[in-house]
Amino acid sequence: MPFFLKHYFDPDWDPAKLRPREQADGSVNHHERHFVANVTAGTLIAEWIPLEEAGEGVDERFVSEDKSFPAGKGTGIKRDQPDKLFAAVDGYACYKEGRILVRNPLTVHGDIDYRTGNVDFIGNIVVEGSIRGSFSIEGGDIKVVGQVEGARIRARDSLDCRGGVKGGKQAVLESGKDMKLAFCEYATLLSKGDILVKGALMHSNAYAGRRLAVGSRLTGGHFCAYNYIYVGEQLGGGMDTDTMLILGYKPSLLYADKQYNERIKRLHEDIASYEKALNKGEEFRTEYQPRLESARSELKLLKDMKVKLWDGIYATERLNECKVMVPGLVKPGVEVCIGSAYLRVNDFLEDVYFYYDNGEVKIGASTGKSKK
Repeated sequence: MPFFLKHYFDPDWDPAKLRPREQADGSVNHHERHFVANVTAGTLIAEWIPLEEAGEGVDERFVSEDKSFPAGKGTGIKRDQPDKLFAAVDGYACYKEGRILVRNPLTVHGDIDYRTGNVDFIGNIVVEGSIRGSFSIEGGDIKVVGQVEGARIRARDSLDCRGGVKGGKQAVLESGKDMKLAFCEYATLLSKGDILVKGALMHSNAYAGRRLAVGSRLTGGHFCAYNYIYVGEQLGGGMDTDTMLILGYKPSLLYADKQYNERIKRLHEDIASYEKALNKGEEFRTEYQPRLESARSELKLLKDMKVKLWDGIYATERLNECKVMVPGLVKPGVEVCIGSAYLRVNDFLEDVYFYYDNGEVKIGASTGKSKK
């Protein structure tokens, strides 16, 4: 009796022959190409069924008298269901050398771009090329060998960008554990662990759940760490460059507050626009009055949420263990906040550290060097 091997994944999956997803209106989204189909451990990935139940268009490659699975690594068969093949691990199912495998990590042999589309994978990802602007990638541990442009990356675990980041003011990188970068400019960084930058971190905003360490220059942006910041060579870019360090509060909550502030600013702009339209005459009331009321309602809600958020932020306060270490040069204009304590640097300093003491940010000299 002949049987047909029914697949619950594409047996001919080829990342080089992907097609973009068609929208409901018939348009095409070139960012969505279904680069990989995720499977979790225990998922049914293939089964033998009688040929007469297979319907029309049967692929003769998968017809056999012998119900023997071409099972490979990462797959398994249950004793009570011998005709079904399951994923034994999280990953993606594919054929290799005639056998069905479930693989993890996912390796992208090239760039994340219009060829691949966005990538969302249940396991770990290795990108051997770069991640181009406007594309996104999500996975467990993520390693990028090439450069990150204005992309979005969300690593549920660690993130390693060996080619550095040129974010173009669009890149947003997140990690659930530590984040390591060769260098970074014009990006937003969010990590629940440490952020470690081998070279320079410039014109960016960073939120490190524990520590932020920069081997070269740290300049131009807002840099938040829970308790420790290290800058190897140069902190700040001079009086005309806004460089602020914030320590002592949970950085993820400070980032949430920043998002609230941005939305509140947009709502104020919308409200002013709607009020201006309503002042032109009654004929605009039907269109703009509901918008105005909705914006005012959302604004009130956000302000209430900000109050509760700051109650939570103050509850995370840890000030006495906070420190900023700079064995290199500190330029004038740098601002250091530890909790509510604030210090603006007005002179050139070298080989110093900043710390919290009795409601103030104070400066300590490691070797007694300073220059004007």
